[in-house]
Amino acid sequence: MPIDGNDLPDHCHDRKDEAYKWVLHHTKRFKMAHGIILNSFIDLERGPIQYLQEEKPGNKPKVYPVGPLTLVDKLSNKTDDDESQSLKWLDEQPRGSTIELATGLEMSGQRVLWVIRCPNNRIPNATYFNVQNSTNPLEFLPNGFLERIKGLGLVLINQLGTTVTVDGIQFWRVWSVAFHLLLGLSEQRSNAVMLTEDIKVALSLKIYDNIIGRLEIAEVVKELMEGEEEKGVRIRARELKDAGRKTLKEDGSSTKALDEIAWRLKNVSRV
Repeated sequence: MPIDGNDLPDHCHDRKDEAYKWVLHHTKRFKMAHGIILNSFIDLERGPIQYLQEEKPGNKPKVYPVGPLTLVDKLSNKTDDDESQSLKWLDEQPRGSTIELATGLEMSGQRVLWVIRCPNNRIPNATYFNVQNSTNPLEFLPNGFLERIKGLGLVLINQLGTTVTVDGIQFWRVWSVAFHLLLGLSEQRSNAVMLTEDIKVALSLKIYDNIIGRLEIAEVVKELMEGEEEKGVRIRARELKDAGRKTLKEDGSSTKALDEIAWRLKNVSRV
């Protein structure tokens, strides 16, 4: 899947940036590795993984896709205490009805789960529309918001703020959950291209003057949950869920890759 230069991390746009120099530095060291472990699996990123695994002349390290590692605990039904409130609420909702809320999703009229935290005031765009310095994220909500969504929504403070939990819900629970992200840092823009254009499990939002408006958010969420594209997106998401589960089974490709890594490390230690 081609990636536009504008979708690369910001530090890749400035050749004088120290971070850009480090990217080049490590890119040149790529062939020095004995192997590269990827937290991914073949059905999620088939094209890139197959390309990296092709036999070619030269010193190219072997690539081991061993993911999705974030789901390993779910195989053992392990659940952190911090998840209990959110999981309980999700279990009470009709199957396939729940979405995560970001600004404007109230207008979609859908069932919502919004996990919030205070903006990081150390970055320039932290509190975009005001200068609040509150440490209570609930104070950033619109007046009366919690009352208006009562019954249809649940607002938690940083309960699902980890990748492990979010991925676990997305792939393993029985709900169909739409995750809404406002792109900003690191590789999020290139990830968005992959999700919308390549594996097609997400819809993109239009940005006007660096702002995603509430009407745009409401429209896209309704399309995702009720529109024509809803069926294809959900089918593909369920296919990836099943593929993620199979790849971690005893005869799955990720399990076999981990076994090969262990075998190679064991033999290297004997040398």
